[in-house]
Amino acid sequence: MKSFARIVLPVLIILSMVLSACTTPTAAPTQAAAPTAVKAAEATKAPVPTEVPAVVEPTQAPAGDTCGNVELQYWNPFTGPDGPFMGKMVEEFNASHPTIKVTMTSQGEYYTQLATAAAADTLPDVAIVHADQVPTQAFRNVLRPIDDLVVEMGITGADYPAGVWNAGEVAGHRYSIPLDIHPMTAFYNADLFKAAGFEAAPKTADEFNAVALAITAGDNKGFDITGGFPVQQIFQQMLHQFGGSEFNAEGTEATWNSEAGVKALQWMKDVQTKYSEPNLEVDAELNAFKTGSVGMVWNGIWQTTNVTGDGVEFDGRATAVPQIGPQMAVWAGSHQFTLPVHKTIDPCKDKAAAIFIKYMVENSVTWAKAGQIPASAAVRKSAEFLAIEPQASIAPSVEYAFFPPSVPGITDAYGPLGEAVGAVMNGTATDIKAALDDAAKRANEILAQNKTTYGSAPKAP
Repeated sequence: MKSFARIVLPVLIILSMVLSACTTPTAAPTQAAAPTAVKAAEATKAPVPTEVPAVVEPTQAPAGDTCGNVELQYWNPFTGPDGPFMGKMVEEFNASHPTIKVTMTSQGEYYTQLATAAAADTLPDVAIVHADQVPTQAFRNVLRPIDDLVVEMGITGADYPAGVWNAGEVAGHRYSIPLDIHPMTAFYNADLFKAAGFEAAPKTADEFNAVALAITAGDNKGFDITGGFPVQQIFQQMLHQFGGSEFNAEGTEATWNSEAGVKALQWMKDVQTKYSEPNLEVDAELNAFKTGSVGMVWNGIWQTTNVTGDGVEFDGRATAVPQIGPQMAVWAGSHQFTLPVHKTIDPCKDKAAAIFIKYMVENSVTWAKAGQIPASAAVRKSAEFLAIEPQASIAPSVEYAFFPPSVPGITDAYGPLGEAVGAVMNGTATDIKAALDDAAKRANEILAQNKTTYGSAPKAP
């Protein structure tokens, strides 16, 4: 009997321990995890999938302070001399955020790369997208809404010019955060100005004409304007300055063939006749300016290092474009931060991405040294930025920057406009109104086709 007890009792004790372990509840995910899963789904503007539990599964990265180390893939198109500046910003972020590691990849053929990655569900965690591409990429299901994350970041439109902020809104949802604004810029030869009796760059139509006329003599030209890029953008700027717009408010009809459009293109043709070498190809005006024989040219701010400072052998300077028409307006582009679409949303990556984007925006004074204007008004007001020239002198103009309507495929509709403006400037078309009418007609056909192609709202990712 004692022998039986010695054998059976240990077995019963072990069995009791096993049963006790089976009936003891395992540690559940914290209650804070459930709202996070819902919040991540809401950020995509899609309902929470019915097959996904309301709480985060243990195999998923938990949200909040339990995320631990997070790695982010960040893509951008900065393959030129601006790339190292962005790389430095990423390095500084990584150094100051030890639990988040951002790996930056600068891509050529950028939008092709995004499309390929979208098809394979290998898109990065954060991507830069040009403002005029945001709606197209949203409708192509490359980008997802970030309304909730923007609220968490504490970023609002109050810190940005209205035009660049509105460019990130598509179909009622926020898809992007502006990093910068790269505006049309006036470049001038201060030596030629001084020889003609002028000290400052023109700010009005009368001042512009006075300087251009005074410099235009012999082999010197007062204002060179090309018949290629960026002649379309210059037309858009003048169109807005004369009170017009490229499209109606809905982005369904081209409106550049208005009275304002005719005035804008006529002004461009007139200054070409008076002050410019005729029939200039792309970059020919820049090359002429660099020889020192041209008083002024207009081009993107990205040309600053090419035609000022060490880029030329004279006193080349850059400043804001003048107001020629009744109202100030400036053509501009913008690089914007976005979150690409993924089949599975990782709340920890989204949290880290929000921290990264906010840091990059708040520290964009480094990016300004690459030749860009920070989109954030707070950064533009900082003493550090105001010490950077010529960016500080150009910066006030971005308050007047305009951007295309937030409709998909809008860039395609500009094709006929560019052809028409180029034809007028190069002399192959002489009837300005007829050229603009024909371009508008062809653009409207593209807009109608785009409506069929893309639909009325982005598909839920």
